[in-house]
Order: sequence, then C-alpha cells, then structure tokens
Amino acid sequence: MAPMAPVGKKRVLELLAERGPPLRFGSPHPCTAIVQQDGVFRVRDLVVDEADSKAAFEQARKTGRPFMPENHFGLGKPTGKIHLEAKTLDELREKIEAFAWPKHW
Repeated sequence: MAPMAPVGKKRVLELLAERGPPLRFGSPHPCTAIVQQDGVFRVRDLVVDEADSKAAFEQARKTGRPFMPENHFGLGKPTGKIHLEAKTLDELREKIEAFAWPKHW
C-alpha cells in the first residue's frame, strides 16, 4: 500500500454506503478506521503495536524482504481514540456529516 491522498468525508460516506465497514483511511498511510465493535459502529484511530512492528521487521529482514512504512502502518488495529460512535450505520452517517473532518483523513 503506497502512500495515498486523503479520501475525504464525501468519499468515505460513499464507501460506507457501497460496502460498509470495515474501512481504513488516512494520509499518507491509513491511520483511522470505521469498524463495528462491541455492538456499535465506530470511527477510531488505528494503533500499531510496536512489538508487532518490530517482530514483522525482524521477520522481513530474516527472509530478505523489505519492510517499508506501508508494512508498519498496515499492522494498525482499531484500538485508538474513538472519534465517533453510533448504534446504527444511519446514525453514524449523520454523525460523520456533522463531524469536523480532519484534512489528513
């Protein structure tokens, strides 16, 4: 996954309507996700466990493969800050519409 431009609120809403969660987005690498967890829908930060990243780096090094920023950020899990939470996708869409969307998303 090469660095990517921000997706933007409009496109995230389109993707949510087209295929639903989970969605990962952010720029230059995915840093945020829309997921369903614990019976609710959330927009939350992706967090990379440094021990996981180090282990993946060491494995790549042992096998002669590259370990690039894309590999590191690809390990992100939706365990960070919760920005939005809703009981239904429709409610989440409404909250996204009203949310001050960060430029790097």
